[in-house]
Amino acid sequence: MIDNGFKRRRRGISILALFGSIAGVIAALGPFSVFGKLETWRQEGASAFAKHHRERVVISDQGKVRLSQALVPTGSLAAERVWDLARGNDGALYAATGDSGKVFRRAAQEPSSWELALDAADSQALSLAVLPDGKVFVGTGPTGQVVEVSDAKHPASRPDPKVQYIWDLAADAQGNLFAATGPNGQLWKRNAQGQWSLLYDSKATHLLSVAVAPDGAVYAGSDGEGLIYRVGPDAKVSVVYDAPQSEVRTLLIGPDGSLYAGTAAEAGGGSNRPAGLFSQRDSGSRSDDSADHAVAVASGPRAANDAIELAQAKKPDAAPSQAKGAGRASGGSAAPKPATPGENAVYRIDREGVARELFRAKALIFALARIGDRLLVGTGPDGLLYEVREDDNESTPVAKLDTGQILSLLAEPNGGLLIGTGDPGSVVRLSPSFADHGELVSDVFDAKLPSRFGALSWRGDTPEGSSIAVQVRSGNVGEPDETWSDWSAEQKNPEQATAQTRSGRFVQYRAKLSTSDSRHTPELRGVSLSYRSTNLPPEINKLETPDVSTSDGTARQTKLTIRWDVSDPNDDELNYTVQVRKEGWPAWIDLTETPITEKTYAWDTTAFPSGRYQVRLVAGDRPSNSPDEALVREKESATFLVDHDSPQVSITPGDRKATATLTDAFTRLVKAEYAVDGGAWTSIFPDDGLFDTLREQLTIALPDLKPGAHLLMVRATDAAGNVGSGDALITVKD
Repeated sequence: MIDNGFKRRRRGISILALFGSIAGVIAALGPFSVFGKLETWRQEGASAFAKHHRERVVISDQGKVRLSQALVPTGSLAAERVWDLARGNDGALYAATGDSGKVFRRAAQEPSSWELALDAADSQALSLAVLPDGKVFVGTGPTGQVVEVSDAKHPASRPDPKVQYIWDLAADAQGNLFAATGPNGQLWKRNAQGQWSLLYDSKATHLLSVAVAPDGAVYAGSDGEGLIYRVGPDAKVSVVYDAPQSEVRTLLIGPDGSLYAGTAAEAGGGSNRPAGLFSQRDSGSRSDDSADHAVAVASGPRAANDAIELAQAKKPDAAPSQAKGAGRASGGSAAPKPATPGENAVYRIDREGVARELFRAKALIFALARIGDRLLVGTGPDGLLYEVREDDNESTPVAKLDTGQILSLLAEPNGGLLIGTGDPGSVVRLSPSFADHGELVSDVFDAKLPSRFGALSWRGDTPEGSSIAVQVRSGNVGEPDETWSDWSAEQKNPEQATAQTRSGRFVQYRAKLSTSDSRHTPELRGVSLSYRSTNLPPEINKLETPDVSTSDGTARQTKLTIRWDVSDPNDDELNYTVQVRKEGWPAWIDLTETPITEKTYAWDTTAFPSGRYQVRLVAGDRPSNSPDEALVREKESATFLVDHDSPQVSITPGDRKATATLTDAFTRLVKAEYAVDGGAWTSIFPDDGLFDTLREQLTIALPDLKPGAHLLMVRATDAAGNVGSGDALITVKD
């Protein structure tokens, strides 16, 4: 089989540009001393490992990576999908396949090869059933034929002209054959004499699965609403379970008469009527002239092919890829749990009708089988086979296809298991032995910066005859390509292993599991890789100083608050030094005696002269790095004012009036007031009506002054809150 390959990433121009700028920094700063604090990439747990590419390994729900059980081919098949498997009374195997409607037979004698047993006109052979007398029947679509494969003449019949799909077949001990059909959601019965009768006409568009219990009851699983119907020996119909998922894809009768049901609702189909197994559905109730009926009632081979091609748009392999995750046992909950998109489950319904969830996974559940006390669950689209043990409430993946999905299962008399696969179609046998080797290739890890990789370690168990070896490779683009390093030498001692790969931004590991004793498998539980990223200096994104010229003068600006925003590419802890320099000074003066960690500084300017200043911020990553490796970044602010000087007031007196001239050396004037003879202060405004410059002229009218001498006081306030005043005597004559 062909590997799935790695999940590809798009290589962005921005990544290359960033790396180019970083490379320039490295060249400027020198060799190893620019590498900063030690960090660790850790991988453990099912959720972490499930994202990785796996080949002949499985991951338990406890996050343990093990070799899968070996899958042994049974011979080649010219098919895309093996929809169903059956064993005849003579021991021969039958495989119903698509997309070309063939049934293959493999004789019981070893060695044997698959031979063509039926080449139907239909494009899908969907289901198989074996009667007690040894006759083998196949159900087809889209012409709804039931064909006897074991008879060389291949006699065929159809339950009804409106039946298009024989989705599933089952037989009872009396030689009756039961068919779950679509698109009208009907359950049909064919008696031992070959006569068809309608057993139940449901409201569902399709009945997808059927099973017969030892007591003669017939169960059918539907799509759309996920109902499981029971038709008793007395022909009475009841619903035994309403699954949270919308499609009951497979049914299995247990040895005690209990019923197992697996669902296969796709992620994007909605909660009520999602798109299911390659069928066209309407959104309302089923009717004879629905879209299904219009598509599938075809005349001639060309129309039939067109119908099946349209139907194949809904096949399981066309479903969106589900999140890869190990299945989990539910703990035996009797209450149905809400199903999130893409999640499906296996339910056990006992003979009293009590349902219990046994297993849930983000996968499509296509097939069930039982061997002893083990329930086997076949899933897609990732081709995982799970083992569920009810007594322990535990589920464990036991095998994984290299590619494709598990569509059918058949328990063998000797305790073995046959698996029918899709994409490509094949039949493989599950070996009781573990595969001799397998590997787990991690997702690509982005260290964000060029890094040097060091100690490599892992946790796991290696029984005698088994081993774990880990390799590493690195590169500077997010998708492994020819520019990446080769895989490093295999490291087999987790206590002394090192990465042995060149520096780079991206890294990936490959864990190889192997055993020489097929009874035992190594077990990997966690991987760790230490690395040092290139130490880059901090980035000063913003440095703010107050502009006193925008203040309103209500308070003196004796303390100026300086603010900054700084980030560090390495997420290092930072500290800061604040320095100041007045225009004309030859050097900077430290405002902070020792570096601070706050991102603000309140500067008391009262001990500094008025003038124009600049602040310089020095940001360093010393708290996270040694003195030899620490880096700094500096930034100077724009020029700003420190103003302690009061405005100057000059008054020219006149006859019952005065003219005042206000000037300030640094900041604009914002307010002026006058008082006469020690009276109340009165606001006055410039002749142009605006306080907007360093020099303002004001005219003060005093028409009510009585004859004699009067004291006029004028005071002015600048934006920095400094206040200055002037006075004059005004003499008023008679």
